[in-house]
Amino acid sequence: MKKYFCAAVASALLAAPAMAAEDGGIYVGAGVGSMGVDIGGFSGDDVGFKVLGGWMFNPYVGAELEYFDGGTAEDRGVEVDMSGFNASLRGAYPINEQFSVFAKVGMVFWEADVDAFEISGTDDGEDLSWGVGAGFDFTDTLGMTVEYQAFDIEDTDTVDLISASLIWKF
Repeated sequence: MKKYFCAAVASALLAAPAMAAEDGGIYVGAGVGSMGVDIGGFSGDDVGFKVLGGWMFNPYVGAELEYFDGGTAEDRGVEVDMSGFNASLRGAYPINEQFSVFAKVGMVFWEADVDAFEISGTDDGEDLSWGVGAGFDFTDTLGMTVEYQAFDIEDTDTVDLISASLIWKF
């Protein structure tokens, strides 16, 4: 009996990637948008970009890893340059064959360089991240997402990225 159970579990695990590819699959993408940083009296933003990859295990649940660079946010002689990696679990709801909405939650691993009046410093850390967005598939392999992401970085008021990305699905 244990042999049959082990064989059934092994078969299901081996078949899972094939089933996931049919209803989900691996994707990569790149996006551009606006990265905003608000800390006390500082409020700046700049053009940011990101590159990402992920795997939707099925049409509803997936995982995503991205690298982002928020450019250099400036305000009254102070510059903040923020970049990092973000790892998220992603939940999606397909509205129809082409349009879906999604939400994600994860951890951001960030680094910030601050230059203020000839004084500079660096800080880094890990904090909660979350995001919401919508996706539109032009074809079976090419799509686009529009997304709002927030990074709940300690000792900041707001750090967020609003972006549009092209997505390539395998």
